[in-house]
Amino acid sequence: MSELETEIGALLARYVAHWNAWEMDAVRALWDPDEAEPIYVAEESPALVGWEALGRYWQVSEPRRSEHFIALSDLRTREIAPGVAHAFYTLSWNAFIYNNRLYPRPIGGTVRATTLMRRKPEGWRLFHHIEAPLASLIQLKDAHERNVDPALFKMLAEKGLTFGAYWRFASVETFYSNAVSWRMSSKTMSAPASRSLSASAG
Repeated sequence: MSELETEIGALLARYVAHWNAWEMDAVRALWDPDEAEPIYVAEESPALVGWEALGRYWQVSEPRRSEHFIALSDLRTREIAPGVAHAFYTLSWNAFIYNNRLYPRPIGGTVRATTLMRRKPEGWRLFHHIEAPLASLIQLKDAHERNVDPALFKMLAEKGLTFGAYWRFASVETFYSNAVSWRMSSKTMSAPASRSLSASAG
């Protein structure tokens, strides 16, 4: 692991820990206060531009009755200019939003995230964050494959058709790279084994 990845990983672990503890003032403190126009594009909302918009987003939920947590994995980092770093990673999220009519039950999902940071005297600080969910078509396919009754697999096995374990893709790139390599025969269709998309927030 490079020194940059260690530093960025430590910063994002702090960010995740503060987020999970509802410590939104501490979350904001990890953003660059000298940035005139921070940008935050959350999966579930329009782009948030400026400190006022970010502040409203961070305070939207009621922590006494709502609950949430996020986990980060598959971190990749690089310095794209002197003192400016880029991080790309997977975020899994889970939430229950009290008194929400659209989502009355707990929900969760996985997004790909890109974050830009500047090196400040106190360490790296965020100034730009974007989340990219999987396309709705892939999410629908995901849901359909999860809901298959095991009895169908048994029936197909009796006909000589077998399938690998259910899997999820961490990224569109993974989806296409696997799609290119898959081969289908008249007897067997196989898929890569599943892999975890979450990690401890540290």
